[in-house]
Amino acid sequence: MHCAHAQSTSSFIDNTKARFKTIIDKGDWELYVPLYTYHMPYAYSPEKISQYTHIPLGIGVGKGYYNKNNNWEGIYGMTFKDSHGIYQYMAGYAWIPSWNLSNNGDWKIGAGATVFMMSRQDINNYIPFPGLLPVGSISYKKASLQTAFVPGGDGFGNVLFTWAKWTFN
Repeated sequence: MHCAHAQSTSSFIDNTKARFKTIIDKGDWELYVPLYTYHMPYAYSPEKISQYTHIPLGIGVGKGYYNKNNNWEGIYGMTFKDSHGIYQYMAGYAWIPSWNLSNNGDWKIGAGATVFMMSRQDINNYIPFPGLLPVGSISYKKASLQTAFVPGGDGFGNVLFTWAKWTFN
C-alpha cells in the first residue's frame, strides 16, 4: 500500500511538472488587470459594503494557452488591493474548459477553477496559504474578462473578483 501511494504521488508530481513545462514552452505571455470586487449584498450590510474598496488596483502576469481540447490552462502571479485597500499577493494555476461561441473561434466562454497560493495581511500576517476557486471567462480573440467567486459566510467571503486578461502572441 505504501509503495502505491508513493508511486501515485510521484506520478502526480511528474504530471504537474510536465503540465507546467508545456504551459511555459507553448504558452503566450498574458497581462492581468484587476477590475472590480463585488461584495454580495446578502452577506454584508450596506454600511459595511460602503467601507470596502471595490476597485482592486493591481497587476499580474502569466503564461497561458489553449490545449488540444480547447481548454485554457495558465500559470500566473498577481497582486491587487483587497477589500480593505491593502495589497495581497497570489500565484497559481488555472484550468478553464472553453467552448466556441462563434464559428471562427473568436468568441469563447468557459468555466473552470484556479488553485493558488495567496498571502494577505489580515490572514496569517502575509504567511502564504492555499486556495481553490471557481472561475468563469468570456473571451474575444486576445481579450478576456474573467471572474472568480470567493465563497464565505456572514460578513466574509461571498465576493466576485473580476479582472481583464490580455494575451500577447
